[in-house]
Amino acid sequence: MKVIFTILSLAIVLVSCSSNSVDLAIDNPTSSPVLLKVDSLEVEIPAEQVVWVEMGKGQHTITLQNDSIVDFNFTADVYMVNPTLTEYLMSGEYYGDNSTYSMYELTNAQKTVEFLGLELEGNYALITGLINPVTWDYGPREALPEMIEMEEGDSYEVLQKLFSPQEFIAEINNARDSE
Repeated sequence: MKVIFTILSLAIVLVSCSSNSVDLAIDNPTSSPVLLKVDSLEVEIPAEQVVWVEMGKGQHTITLQNDSIVDFNFTADVYMVNPTLTEYLMSGEYYGDNSTYSMYELTNAQKTVEFLGLELEGNYALITGLINPVTWDYGPREALPEMIEMEEGDSYEVLQKLFSPQEFIAEINNARDSE
């Protein structure tokens, strides 16, 4: 009887841990509200805001403000929907001491990307799609921490940050002002 109870308890824990829902972060980096439809749910995304929508995994229909319709099979846990098709910059932020930075550079190929007319070389990627699985640690309008705690034995950590164009410009201006 104890074995059956243990197996039943384990099955309940496993079922409750495997999520059948998807979270959508619908981002609007523009200065005007944007309308979007997820299946039959109409969503208004205020200017420079993110609206979260939860739905079940599987096939769903996204209808844009211009009546374009996109069918997509949502299988991951979190996606960012980019209804304005804005170009975002994903940047890897290194946390560690100077002695391990060269090891970080060797293991992370430096890429050259063009963003807002600037040629940037480093740990960058451009995100331009309508529906993007979230692969970053910090999204638009979320600040990176100044310091992090690392696990024992780790020599460095890299956090991925997604910048909207406005955020990136503000970051450059802040860097200039602090010089």
